[in-house]
Parts: sequence; structure tokens; C-alpha cells
Amino acid sequence: MRIGILGAGMIGGTVGRLWAEAGHAVSFGVRHPERLRSMLSGLGGKATAGLALDAVAGADVVLAAIPFRAWPGVADEIAAALGDKVLLDGTVPDPPRDGAFGDTALAREDGVAFAVAPLLPRAKLVRAFSTVMWTTLQSQAHRAGDRIGIPLAGDDEEAVALAARLVSDAGFDPVVVGPLSQARRFDPGTTVFDSGMTGREVRTALGVA
Repeated sequence: MRIGILGAGMIGGTVGRLWAEAGHAVSFGVRHPERLRSMLSGLGGKATAGLALDAVAGADVVLAAIPFRAWPGVADEIAAALGDKVLLDGTVPDPPRDGAFGDTALAREDGVAFAVAPLLPRAKLVRAFSTVMWTTLQSQAHRAGDRIGIPLAGDDEEAVALAARLVSDAGFDPVVVGPLSQARRFDPGTTVFDSGMTGREVRTALGVA
């Protein structure tokens, strides 16, 4: 698949490398694509870098791995190009870093997802890659035995199924929790957040099949 990744930091860079190694065409969307030459050379030509709009326009599916505070501006920039594509949202609010936008998102009773969803109402939003530290993603992908669990939630069944496939391709165990309203069950501060749980353990903790 053609995957656009907004951001090339710890989460975006790690997951992007895993997808490139799995055979997907990965395009990183960043403000300074020339700074990624070293990282791209390590991927043997399996990934490219450009501006955010370019990465989104040429993608079948997009992963957002940007600072949470950047969402309002980024959403305005990519909305037209993104349209109704699948958007995997791996962003996590951190009030000291993200200010009022992050603090408000964490305070929402309906969950962090609903701070992002109104910004891109046409997109098929799936919360994904939002619970696991990048160091765990880097060191535990494709491990033998029970794999690390990646909780997923979204309202579009086909989008969630696609997200599950891409989680598997990256070397992890996709755990479908339910519609987007259930994403709050793996928001920051919950039992499974930053826990390093296996898929089996996440299913038990959240009571999902």
C-alpha cells in the first residue's frame, strides 16, 4: 500500500521503517524533508520524504504521528487532500508540551479521539499506535510468541480492518476494541496505556474478544 506518515520522529519513523520493510511504499510528510536523508538511506530506497500535503495526497492511508498541539494547523493544511481516506491517529496529548489543546483533549469525557475527529470530519478515523512507547515498537516488532497488543477503535469497519492488517504487517497484535467512542478505554491514564501488554493481555484487560 501507499502509506503517508505525518511526522518522522520516534513513533512515525519507527512504524514507517517497519512498514517499508514489510514492502509498503512509505512517504514521510515533514517540514524539512532534506533532513531525513540519513534515515531514508537506511531503508534502501523503500521510503521517500516530502511535505505533509504531498505525503497525504499520494497515500491510500495516512498515519498521524505529530505533536498533538499541531493538529489544528495540520488539519487545515491536509483536509482537502485527505478527504475521506483512512487516517490512523497515533497522537497523544501532553499538556506541558501541548498546552490548552492537549489539556482539553485529556479532560474530554468522550475521549481524546473526539478532539481530533471534528477537525477532519470526512476522514475515516481510527485510533492506532497511540498506547505503546516507541522503544517497545522498535525492539519488540515481530517477536516470537505473544506479540505486543495495539488497540484500535474506529467507526468505519473497513478502515478498522485495514488498520488491523497494517498493525500485523508492522509486527504487532491488533486488538479491535470497538467504535471510536471506545477509544477512550485506551487513552492516557488507562490500564493498558504504555503498559507493554501483549494482545492477549490487552483483550483481557478491556474485556474484548
